[in-house]
Amino acid sequence: MEHIREITKIAEWGLRKDAVRVAAYLNQLIDKLEAEGDKKDVLRLKELLDASGSTVQTSGIGSRPRLPVDGESRLALADEEIPTEAGFPVVLDGGTSRRVEEFISFVKNSDELEAHGVGGSPSLITYGPPGTGKTQLARYIAGRLNMPLVVARADTLISSYLGSTSKNLRTLFDHVSARRCILFLDELDAFAKLRDDQQELGELKRVVVSLLQNLDNMNPQTVLLAATNHEHLLDPAIWRRFTFKIPLSPPGPNERDQMMRLFFGDYATNLDLSALSVLAETVTGSDIKTLAQDAIRDAVIRKQKTIDQERLIWRLIAIRIKRDVSPGDLTPEDLRAIQALNPVFFNGKRLAEMLNTSTATISRKLKTRSE
Repeated sequence: MEHIREITKIAEWGLRKDAVRVAAYLNQLIDKLEAEGDKKDVLRLKELLDASGSTVQTSGIGSRPRLPVDGESRLALADEEIPTEAGFPVVLDGGTSRRVEEFISFVKNSDELEAHGVGGSPSLITYGPPGTGKTQLARYIAGRLNMPLVVARADTLISSYLGSTSKNLRTLFDHVSARRCILFLDELDAFAKLRDDQQELGELKRVVVSLLQNLDNMNPQTVLLAATNHEHLLDPAIWRRFTFKIPLSPPGPNERDQMMRLFFGDYATNLDLSALSVLAETVTGSDIKTLAQDAIRDAVIRKQKTIDQERLIWRLIAIRIKRDVSPGDLTPEDLRAIQALNPVFFNGKRLAEMLNTSTATISRKLKTRSE
């Protein structure tokens, strides 16, 4: 029988007199009927929902239910985005790409999987250094699934009032459980730290317990994404609540080359992207995007249709050695740091050309030691 799962859940929660969950599953049924073009039944169910006086709105992409707020500050507990797949492209290595596709397929086939007894929570956590694309990936997944992305605001969720943080979490989870949407818990370590950390207050430890309870009681149709830069700080019980766990790291050579082509776009025509990709070793995807945007911005301001590769190399050097440098005021330490980035590329001849000097001068400076 079609849609038996939603019908069963509506009956189950109706018997328990839980109007919020009844409305949540009714919304899911409306979404599916709407996707099938069953306008007559959709209209009838929407009228029924409106007549009930439920505060839960229909959950389609066109609906924008009011986001919940903190009881004290009245600030929103989350922000909402409607990403598109084209608007947030991602470049992933083969293994990571396959895992992401598995997760998307898992979500799209969740009803069938549950019917065969192999369902589970549609949840995914990404972890790794800053700038490796965790937030971008969340937006990409939301675009692929054509679902709103509700991004939790850690600064508002975590309240200074005793017990309010747990209450805020419950309010936010109730909100997303009543809709067809994706909840994204960015910077998860802000409220999911190890409970045996002696530096943490008892209240924050209670927050972890509250978060675990909300995860366990979450509507199985709600998609949960999370991200952290500090996976070692997370409580082990939090890890077990995620079906998919995907590490993200700085891009490899192939991924850097793809990112260069993606971010530079039409401005890539006169650039030696292979050389730039080699020089961008250890650089994150976020850094490559910033590098491209800065270079394109500079070209536009200068009324130029192409990017000066030498200027771009200097920008890349600054990113990698983590300080601004210019040809006119390089110290011997700066010169050695630049050469250490890639001794083959930054050989004596190349450095001499970059600094408009002789190879003998470069050799002498590289040997000079500060007193």
